[in-house]
Amino acid sequence: MSFSEQALGKIVHDLQAKLQEATRMVASVQAQIQTREREKRLSELTNKELSSLEPETVTYKSVGKMFIQEPLPELTSELSERVTEMDKDMAALDKKRIYWERNKTEAQGNLQELIKQIQAQTSS
Repeated sequence: MSFSEQALGKIVHDLQAKLQEATRMVASVQAQIQTREREKRLSELTNKELSSLEPETVTYKSVGKMFIQEPLPELTSELSERVTEMDKDMAALDKKRIYWERNKTEAQGNLQELIKQIQAQTSS
């Protein structure tokens, strides 16, 4: 009987570890998605503001702690590419989030089922 209890304890421990990892990964991926959404919004807003300027307007882009002069069309093109890149990143991260949420749900279900079986064994 003690071997069975040890085996059950190890299974419960493994399921709990899997659940914790999945929960941590879901939170991490959601934070990454939020970061990409923020970057995308900033790029879109900047591009919107730049679109109201005359094409000859002198513009600068930030590079580290300095600014480099860049023609307006190139700057708006770069911002548009960044928005497209953020969309692709968010789509990939959303797939990861779905994967980890599925793992989390599966681990929760397995853990609850195992606990019910243990309770049923101890009560009979």
